[in-house]
Amino acid sequence: MPLILFSHVVNIAVAGLLAVLIMRGAPSMDPVYGADSPARRILGCVYGAIALASVLALGIYAVYGRDSHFVWLTTVLFSLQIVYKLLTVPVVGLSHPVPRANLAISVLHVVSLMVLLR
Repeated sequence: MPLILFSHVVNIAVAGLLAVLIMRGAPSMDPVYGADSPARRILGCVYGAIALASVLALGIYAVYGRDSHFVWLTTVLFSLQIVYKLLTVPVVGLSHPVPRANLAISVLHVVSLMVLLR
């Protein structure tokens, strides 16, 4: 179970930080995500939703443990992330830093799902 909880913490740290930086229009995001735009801010909202879903999952776990709600939320969230993150590889290419980071997080979430659903 610690690995699954770690996956949620990674979501909160990475997606949460990216959401804040993107939605604030941080210039440091320009080389990676392009100029500040409505599309980039929408992406920031998606990252924020991922972080909040992981906060919710950890809250459920803290109160109820490994119950069906925690398993369901984790399974749906990680599965969706794995698919979208893997899709960035052929669409953007491995020369870009985002798909490379996405691959690492995808591997973490795949292993976490294997542990959760065994």
